[in-house]
Amino acid sequence: MMGPMAGTGGRARRATGAAVLLVCAALGGCTAEPSGPPESQPSSDSAALRVRTVVHGDSNLTPAARAEAEGAVGDVLSGYVVNAFLGDYPREDFARSFESFTGSLARNATGDIDQLTANRFGDAKAIRATRLDADLSFLVEGSDVIGATAFVRFQFEATMDGVQRPLGMRGRLMLVNEDDAWSVFGYDVVTDTGDAVEAEVTP
Repeated sequence: MMGPMAGTGGRARRATGAAVLLVCAALGGCTAEPSGPPESQPSSDSAALRVRTVVHGDSNLTPAARAEAEGAVGDVLSGYVVNAFLGDYPREDFARSFESFTGSLARNATGDIDQLTANRFGDAKAIRATRLDADLSFLVEGSDVIGATAFVRFQFEATMDGVQRPLGMRGRLMLVNEDDAWSVFGYDVVTDTGDAVEAEVTP
């Protein structure tokens, strides 16, 4: 769907505007495709974040340039996963999840905080990741990588009152590279709490 798009509760959200990576300890380990950084083994507490390029817009994009873009986007995704879903529980500070979003999108995303974070599981004893996959498609202009779409499949397990409850998010996170800084400018995701698929959020 192009142009203005409906979001949860009828709100429209639109900003105007691999490898894994520096948060390995928080994620419990990291894995990468062969073109990315060396692998490290995940712990038993949390799944590894896996980032790989599946499509790029220029066949002349060098392996070094692709690896650099994968690493930069992977850093953004890693930070988002930690702030939005992992960390110490119980917790209330989910607004920090949008630090990597562009300004206008970050302000609007707080209205979709239940779909974009584990906010509704803030009283959990702990949350661990069981699957963290992101397939990347890059937009290349000349020799510059100017944008990316991350097709994500994130699954978690929350411990609440001695019961394990699933939490999942899948869909797209759209990113832009401005002045060598990557940020999320849009998202199109669906969340699942195990009972039923939640309302789709499409800014």
